[in-house]
Amino acid sequence: MASTRRRAASPPAQLPSISPAQLRYHRLVQNGLLQPFAGPEEAASALVGVQAQILPAAALALWNRTTGLSAAQVDDLLYSQRALVKLWGQRNTLHLYAARDWPLLHAARSLDRTWWEEKAARAGESPEVRRALVERVAAALRERASLGRSDLRAPEWGIEDADLLSPWGGIFADLVHLGIACHAGRGDGEGRFAHRERWLPDLVWEPPSAHDANLTVARRFFAAYGPATLQDYIYWRGIRQATARAWLHELEQELVEVAYQEQRLLLLRAHLPRLLASPPEAEAWPVRLLYRFDPYLLAHRDKAWVVAPEHYTQVWRPAGHIEGILLAHGCGAGIWRYERQSRGLVIQVRPFAPLPAYVAQQLPHLAAGVATFFGQPLVDLTVTALD
Repeated sequence: MASTRRRAASPPAQLPSISPAQLRYHRLVQNGLLQPFAGPEEAASALVGVQAQILPAAALALWNRTTGLSAAQVDDLLYSQRALVKLWGQRNTLHLYAARDWPLLHAARSLDRTWWEEKAARAGESPEVRRALVERVAAALRERASLGRSDLRAPEWGIEDADLLSPWGGIFADLVHLGIACHAGRGDGEGRFAHRERWLPDLVWEPPSAHDANLTVARRFFAAYGPATLQDYIYWRGIRQATARAWLHELEQELVEVAYQEQRLLLLRAHLPRLLASPPEAEAWPVRLLYRFDPYLLAHRDKAWVVAPEHYTQVWRPAGHIEGILLAHGCGAGIWRYERQSRGLVIQVRPFAPLPAYVAQQLPHLAAGVATFFGQPLVDLTVTALD
């Protein structure tokens, strides 16, 4: 398979060439932002999870890709029906996944190190002490409905390293990585964790091989986020280049290259006719309020296709924060946030430039939809230009 690195010269003329509009429209369609997925489980599965450090943000990502979903229903799917599950996933970040995909994700990530394992390896520490502690906590999880970090601060656990109880990972990240535990909601002011066998006793636990699992994940990536470069896949998956190249080499017959500006992008071969079709006029594209850490913003290393470079720092903020965007014609037309107040929901949209009439006209409906999702009235919508 040819290299996907940026080149000084244009790619060979024999490659199908695509326009920026074709690129954006195809990614938008495959991301479930034109035709919704059948339901939240299907959306989470197709997207290989939605990032969930901020749970309402993950819920809004699913709402934008389904029909009639509410925040209460997402909580029900996660904590009552347990059709969704919250795990540390790609890039060691929290995601919501379809619960049925847990064995697949576990197998795929079995090749990755957890945050704590990386830390111990850098320090040259023996894994034996940590392994014994993992086994103790796993045994306790089998006996109890859930555990939180405060439970492990009790003297009988003898945990002196504060990093083991870090909310960024620590011992619970190891338990999730090993397929033992998942997030089980909040209680007593902290996140709780439950044993897989107690949380999902009917889940068939037959993980595929790590090799087969990662080929499946790679197919799903290029289905949902293609056309994309090898570097995009490495960035999204959080793996080494040599590993990614080996997996994609095995998928060579299923992938095809297309020329985009000075790059070669990869796409599932079956999707090529759809990509090459002419997209409709801009007014026919969906307008969306994509909230923070939306999957549409996370899968590609180069962000210029979705947000103009001059607005990059207004979306990708310090300390890893990513703002929500007003999406129009497949691009970021501004940023937005909501605030819960005693009377209801307040939404502020800050466009990068004056909005086309067809976009501005849809904002009241979109804002009302966000308020309905949260089960609150919309009490204010302001549209204020960025300074």
